[in-house]
Amino acid sequence: MASVVLKVLGITLGLFFIFVGTIKLTPSVNGDIYKEMRKTYIRNSKVFPLVKQTGWKPNPHTYRKTVGSTEIICGAFLAFLPGPLKEAANMCLLTITLNDIYAHWALDEGLDKMSPAIVFSLLLTCRLVIFLQGLAAEPKSMFDKSQLDSAAGIPEAAGRVDDKKDQ
Repeated sequence: MASVVLKVLGITLGLFFIFVGTIKLTPSVNGDIYKEMRKTYIRNSKVFPLVKQTGWKPNPHTYRKTVGSTEIICGAFLAFLPGPLKEAANMCLLTITLNDIYAHWALDEGLDKMSPAIVFSLLLTCRLVIFLQGLAAEPKSMFDKSQLDSAAGIPEAAGRVDDKKDQ
């Protein structure tokens, strides 16, 4: 059951982030939303989280293009690729959405602007929790050490220290 939920969440979230990343990169999807994204990233670059620690403020257009490209790449990994790359993409997208929540909070824009990022960060967190629960529920090994030793031709007594010699 958990694998079905992971697949559905992965495909849905992946396609969503591919779409949102495309909106951030090109006006061909919707020109008005693209212009709004450009204005948003001009404001967001002023409250970039590392400005206080490093003094470095990113170029708003490079920042937008980097986030958009990362969303497209990680969205594709999340939707279409199997394995550990999905979890790395999930963590990367979670970081991006948490950064978006921080930017809206720092600009004091309110919950109406912040709510989509909150919802998608919760969905990404749920996906990560379901994955980790699935890992914890998996059996650790089919064999114990004695079965592996006997399969290799090592008698059980040969692997033990004889306590009678010490007495």
